[in-house]
Amino acid sequence: MYHLPVPAAQIAELYPNCANRTDNLQLRAALLLEGARVVLRSTTYDQMAQGSTLYQIAQEDAEHVSNADLRNLYERVLVNGGERPTYLAIRGTGLFGRCPLCAQRDVATLDHYLPKAEFPEFAILPMNLVPCCFDCNHAKQWHTPAALSEQMFHPYFDDWSHLELVRATVAVEETVHAEFSVHVDILPPVVAQRASTHFERLGLAALYSDHASVELVQRRADFALTFESGGAEALQSELLRESQSRRVPFPNAWQPVLYRALANSGDFVNGGFLAIENHVHVPGP
Repeated sequence: MYHLPVPAAQIAELYPNCANRTDNLQLRAALLLEGARVVLRSTTYDQMAQGSTLYQIAQEDAEHVSNADLRNLYERVLVNGGERPTYLAIRGTGLFGRCPLCAQRDVATLDHYLPKAEFPEFAILPMNLVPCCFDCNHAKQWHTPAALSEQMFHPYFDDWSHLELVRATVAVEETVHAEFSVHVDILPPVVAQRASTHFERLGLAALYSDHASVELVQRRADFALTFESGGAEALQSELLRESQSRRVPFPNAWQPVLYRALANSGDFVNGGFLAIENHVHVPGP
């Protein structure tokens, strides 16, 4: 989870641009009449998002067009029509192309923070469109919070980079396994609840654990070389340096906490790394 600046595109300009790209003259006129309400609702969205109260926003029906007409502006004009450059610009704001919801996979689409099915007036609202990966978008689906604890992380309005959101626990047994969870013990209660909702909804614990398993296999030889040259102390120092390095630019990704947990595991630095699965591919003749 990482913070992003609110998109530069303004709904007061984007909405009429989208409406005017409608060939049907009657529908175009009706969409333009709806514009004042859309802009007003967008102001309400901004105010409530800044106060972390989007879960309280009421649903409204369109006045001059159908809800479907408003929803269709997204696919018809923003994604596939004349305003696609705006779509691409918002999609391109992910830091290094990384999804801000999981901080792991590549951005591939836009997610409606409040779903357009329930809130069609926000279908093309830039501050409601979050660049994300396909998997996070699919997992989040039509999630609509009904309480503050259910309000997932909003990259434009939440900045939790100063908090330690994620923790890792390392077990050294027949193999080395890392598990990830929200660090609820040290977080403000509201953040802990919201982060837990976000973590569970997107399946981040399993995602991070799977990727950590691959990381460990890839780094096993490096760990062994460091241990051979300087023992447990050298390995621990290297793991701590790696943890600090991996905090840039994603402090709340899984890699920093994984390496710190490895460094803090006496079992791991004293030879337990040898229990990492050693998958060596031997080419055939």
